[in-house]
Amino acid sequence: MIQALLVDDEENNLKNLRFLLENDCQQIEILGTAQNADEARIFLNRHSVDVIFLDIQMPGESGFDFLNSLPNHPFKVIFVTAHSEYSLQAIKASAVDYILKPVNISELQQAVEKLKFQLHNQQAASMNQQLLQNLLQSSLHHSTPKRIALPQLGSVTYLEVDDIIALRADGNYTIIHKRDMQKMVITKTLGDFEEILDAAQFIRIHKSSIINLFQVKEYSTMDGGLAKMNDGSEWSISRRQLDLFLKRMNDLSLSFKKSH
Repeated sequence: MIQALLVDDEENNLKNLRFLLENDCQQIEILGTAQNADEARIFLNRHSVDVIFLDIQMPGESGFDFLNSLPNHPFKVIFVTAHSEYSLQAIKASAVDYILKPVNISELQQAVEKLKFQLHNQQAASMNQQLLQNLLQSSLHHSTPKRIALPQLGSVTYLEVDDIIALRADGNYTIIHKRDMQKMVITKTLGDFEEILDAAQFIRIHKSSIINLFQVKEYSTMDGGLAKMNDGSEWSISRRQLDLFLKRMNDLSLSFKKSH
């Protein structure tokens, strides 16, 4: 059995999560619950667990603060959060399991299956621990991570987001075009990348492409609209996204006031 601790400041959330885990997920044993970080630490001083289902936004100490107070913890973490802004982006970028409230049964079951795999695969467990530490460091600085963790066969590649020129969809894969003219093929959809990349820096200009606004060298009105990038590549802008693209570029650029 996989022994678990549930941490959430809302009692109803704890009851609901316990019910779902006990009735819809196999091999999960709930050893205890806690409604704040102090209660969780006291519990962990007396018991060992395999996983903590952890809320992020809690009074006093957040879930991040709690984990940072336990730098060498041996357990896995599955975040349970009602907030889909910065925290969720950081979690996805660092490949840590998460569930968005209200909890969906299928998402919970998928998270539990990932957990089982990591508990029985030492290499995957080691990778997950490194990724979690990356996430915690990002949370301490209260900023969007400047690197993205890209899962590949048997490894994780860390890429500076500033080195990304653009991303192109290829079915369930995404082709990343890098500043050094190299390409990477990642088994994530373009939608997955759109969710985690900083919206202040990246914009979807077409159903099949996302570009780095900081790498745009020129905008051309040819062929309906082209973004010409610093690496010489050109990317078509759909009519639907053109106004947003121009607005975002104007926001990021100095411009001369029009003469009257």
